[in-house]
Amino acid sequence: MMRMSLTRLAVWGLAAVLVFAGKAAFADEWPEQSVLHGYLEEGARANPGLQAAFARFEAALDKVPQARAWPDPRLSFGVFTVPVETRTGPQRMRFGVAQMLPWFGKRDLKATMAEREAAALLAQAQSAKLTLFREIGAAYFEYAYLGKALDSAREELEILKYFEALVETRYAVSSASYADFTRVQVERAKVEERVASLNDYRFPLSERLRTLLGRPAGEILPMPGSVPLMDTNWDDGRITSAITEHNLALAALDAKAEAADAAADLARREFFPDLTVGLESIYTDAPRMAGVVNEGKDPVAITFGINLPFDQEAREAAVRQAKNSARATRLERADKVAGLEAQASRLLFGVRDGSRRLELLSGTIVPKARQNLDASMDAYQAGKASMLDLLTAEKTLIELELQYHRVLTDQAVRLADLDVLAGEEIPRTFSRTPALAGEEQARDLRVSLTKPEASK
Repeated sequence: MMRMSLTRLAVWGLAAVLVFAGKAAFADEWPEQSVLHGYLEEGARANPGLQAAFARFEAALDKVPQARAWPDPRLSFGVFTVPVETRTGPQRMRFGVAQMLPWFGKRDLKATMAEREAAALLAQAQSAKLTLFREIGAAYFEYAYLGKALDSAREELEILKYFEALVETRYAVSSASYADFTRVQVERAKVEERVASLNDYRFPLSERLRTLLGRPAGEILPMPGSVPLMDTNWDDGRITSAITEHNLALAALDAKAEAADAAADLARREFFPDLTVGLESIYTDAPRMAGVVNEGKDPVAITFGINLPFDQEAREAAVRQAKNSARATRLERADKVAGLEAQASRLLFGVRDGSRRLELLSGTIVPKARQNLDASMDAYQAGKASMLDLLTAEKTLIELELQYHRVLTDQAVRLADLDVLAGEEIPRTFSRTPALAGEEQARDLRVSLTKPEASK
């Protein structure tokens, strides 16, 4: 019992470390770090799926003392329907107790099987924890991206409203074509529909996150402020090595293979008989004649018995079954390793490609779009460009800024996927997203476009 208590304490201590691991990985530069970390802690405590996974492990752990236990002693009792007359007296009933002694090592092998099966479920529960953290992180970052998409759409709508009013004024004095007027109206209607759709999409995203946290229905979670910029000092080789060495699905398969090995060893020992040791006594009345030696004494017998393993074919089949099960599990593991390596390669490529795209967008593409907007504004004020040219330049800049945040979100999800594959949280830093080159100036320009003096 003490051993089992210590085992439970060690396992739940490990679970607590896994649940709250990674707190130090957050950087102070990202303001929302405490919000996401709080969500992870809350999900670890309250998510019913994760609790069910650990409950299954607890149930399997309780099989270990059952497997190691001795068979129950057997008590027997019988009454002679007709007393057996003997020299020492009539025998009226018999009673005895017997204990079956399994062949050497059987109990330990059964306990080993139960322990390895529990270890497989523990690995699955830990994998469920990492998967839950991945889902919470992905839902959180998608929710944050929705906020960025809503901000961009609303900002674009304000610009379109201004352009619509401006085109309408110029159309009234024949300075703009009707085609320009209707095109702006179409663009405005499209953006209004997108704003409505994004607003409506907030509820299912909030519900996804709320469900993962195990909170009651009906609550709309606040929208996160931003998607962070993430970085890790682990290179591709170290991440790949962690995946092949510490992946929890592989750990579960290893435990299952070890359980099958123990089952094969146990099946081999079934060829040997189990011993049964017992003690019997017969209740004897006093004899009819006096003076008989040992009169009325109850005879006592020590009994020994063994089972006869006649069905050798069935036992051979059990050995083959356990061997094939172990072989199948190891083949499944080899196939899983190949699949994990391929999946890791795709994710690592995505991380590298995302880093390149972030650098390209922030360092080259967005600044060029800013320059294009400046040039379009100058041309518009000089009467050498249409309002739709200006609108196109503005829309391009907005879309590129939103694309930058989309890549940030995808990058965060890929790193969470790598955590699941590696069986541990890959150390990373979280920092506030740096302002894009020209982003603040472009926003100032958008504000100026909505002012009446901008039309002069």
